[in-house]
Amino acid sequence: LLKAKGDSMDEKGIKDGDFVLVRQQPTAENGDTVVALIDNEATIKEFYKTNRAVILKPKSKNKAHQPIILTSNFQIQGVVTAAIPHF
Repeated sequence: LLKAKGDSMDEKGIKDGDFVLVRQQPTAENGDTVVALIDNEATIKEFYKTNRAVILKPKSKNKAHQPIILTSNFQIQGVVTAAIPHF
């Protein structure tokens, strides 16, 4: 379990303070919601891989959140399988 912080995935039903159940695995398929480790900080985003880069897309009503484009220095920690709402 990982506790979500922020609103970058609220359109996917993951809200600030919710817990997410993560299946640990080092790879993901396009469209999976993943936990990625970037510079020792975890982030939850939608995963897309292209020929040149990995794009981690937020799914948020808050348009301040922008996609993260990566070519190196990141690691997929796992795929989110469920969100458990925080009450």
